Amino acid sequence: MSNKVQKLHVKPTRIILVFIIAFLVFEAIFYLTMQDFANNGAFPFSIQFYFYTPLLLAISVIFCVVSLTQTYYELDKEKLVHHKMGKTYTYKFKDILYIDEEWSMKHKMVWFYDNNGKDHYLAFDKDGLIYKTMIENCLIMSWDEYKAKFPNAKM
Repeated sequence: MSNKVQKLHVKPTRIILVFIIAFLVFEAIFYLTMQDFANNGAFPFSIQFYFYTPLLLAISVIFCVVSLTQTYYELDKEKLVHHKMGKTYTYKFKDILYIDEEWSMKHKMVWFYDNNGKDHYLAFDKDGLIYKTMIENCLIMSWDEYKAKFPNAKM
């Protein structure tokens, strides 16, 4: 890998799916709490339904677009920088001690532990390049070695 910083994005379908599910959950909650059940919740819906549904949809779309544009990774040979909605998280490869490779491949998310004993989850980019780069550049311990160093770590 060159010294050049690569900018990588999370798969858009993953983010869009999260917002679709959130919209449907909130729509159901609002429907069940605001709907007039005198006619068993059937058509015609109460006036609140026609107000909160477009408002909730607009808010969901706005947050989805912002999330798609503001969530990305910057990758170079020494570190991974995760930009997430205005916050920046830097993970130096030398500080990553354990990566659960089996879980990561199964869930398409990198699950790793750092030198402070904390675990972190990062969604794969479109090509899975962050996972490949982390596996190549991190000095990964076995789980037993990591557990000996951090006895409170859970897998």
